[in-house]
Amino acid sequence: MNTASAEERRGAWRALRIFLTLIVVLSSVFYVLMAMQGALNLLLVTGIMWVPGIAAILTCLYLKRSISSLPWSWGEWKWNWYAWTLPIAYGLAMYVPVWVFGLGGSGFGNPETLLSWTSQITGSTEYSLPAVIFFLFLTGTIGIVGTASRALGEEIGWRGFMIWEMRKVMPFWAVGIMSGLIWSVWHWPGILLTDYNAGEGDPVLQMVLFSLSIIPQGIIYAYFSFKSNSLWPAVILHASHNLFIQKVFTPLTISGDGTHFYIDEFGILLPIVSCVVAVYFYRRAKAEGL
Repeated sequence: MNTASAEERRGAWRALRIFLTLIVVLSSVFYVLMAMQGALNLLLVTGIMWVPGIAAILTCLYLKRSISSLPWSWGEWKWNWYAWTLPIAYGLAMYVPVWVFGLGGSGFGNPETLLSWTSQITGSTEYSLPAVIFFLFLTGTIGIVGTASRALGEEIGWRGFMIWEMRKVMPFWAVGIMSGLIWSVWHWPGILLTDYNAGEGDPVLQMVLFSLSIIPQGIIYAYFSFKSNSLWPAVILHASHNLFIQKVFTPLTISGDGTHFYIDEFGILLPIVSCVVAVYFYRRAKAEGL
């Protein structure tokens, strides 16, 4: 519930203007470099994912706010566990129908992926189910550290700073939608100018579908952040999403001619799943007075 004073509201709008200006300026550097290559690489991806965090820290320094005022505390463990498991749940809700019904000519168990996973564990060129299972275990546990190190950069900005300023001037639903909209628009240059897309099909349609999935997720991330009073569940949720959607479910899928229309972050199923999950958490937030 918004109880900010008029002075706090003016301060919040000022902080948001400074923060978003820094986002545009700093992001432009990385997007120009990416556009020159037409592709992403780990160094530039890490750099741009840390732009929101750097912008938040610089905004705090400019406004003479303590960086320790950001919600660094770990919070209750349950929110971090929920954040880790949620992408697994909605990922299965997305991909199981694709696999079962062969949507777009899809299938389950990409042989190249299974052999690659086996090889990374045993060095063998022959498929091994125990090796695949062990690979998935390591990926879902130790592997999340790498994705979390990059997601942290974004979430210090989005859910450690931005939504808390928005909360002073907007109701919960608007915080969720507006933060999701800003988050999605921030990705547009990467989708249109680099290989951060499905690799086939209409990139503008993929940008729209990506946005329709990310905007409602703003509600989910805001709920986790406000309930836990911490940025860490958002970090883990973001890292788990990137890990399981991009590194597990999509590679496991056998691609047909129309597979790209259904799966990953640029297909039609993630917006549907995101909206369903967002409605659930919006109803919880409303009932709980957030």
